[in-house]
Amino acid sequence: MAAVVGDTESLTTEEVSRHLGTRGRVLVAVVVAGLAAVVVTGAVSMRADHARDAHRQELVEGAAAGALALIDIHVDTVDADVAQLRALSTGEFAEELVGESGFVDAIRSASVNSDARIDAAALASETGSSGVVLIAASAQVANSAGETTSRTYRLRIGVEDVDGKILTSSVEFVP
Repeated sequence: MAAVVGDTESLTTEEVSRHLGTRGRVLVAVVVAGLAAVVVTGAVSMRADHARDAHRQELVEGAAAGALALIDIHVDTVDADVAQLRALSTGEFAEELVGESGFVDAIRSASVNSDARIDAAALASETGSSGVVLIAASAQVANSAGETTSRTYRLRIGVEDVDGKILTSSVEFVP
């Protein structure tokens, strides 16, 4: 209850302290609640950003693994190399690899050995659990004729998250 003070009266320190103390506590509680809301909102947003960034990195790494499985291939390990490529594939791309003996036969008949590396990779687009990754790769390719050549590849790799594993769903060689 507010006290009316006349010219001759004055409020005691205790009365002023009690009056300001209640307002002060309310003000402090409002400020603390506001700060807590800002901190919680910021933490939730930061956690979502980190999760999105980690998923994007997984898409890029999955595409890079698929690209390496495609272009880093050796005559002595061609069956295992192709099995690795199949294990990293899904969708139409995986279906194209099933029964693809021409690829294996070509590797064997020319005694191809391709030592490849990924030079650069970047996420071009993302839609939920899938994405498109652009890859620049290079390889040293040797064959039965004893020729060794340097090759560069520019690839557009489609990837999908299938049960927590990033798999190659399409490969396009970009000119």
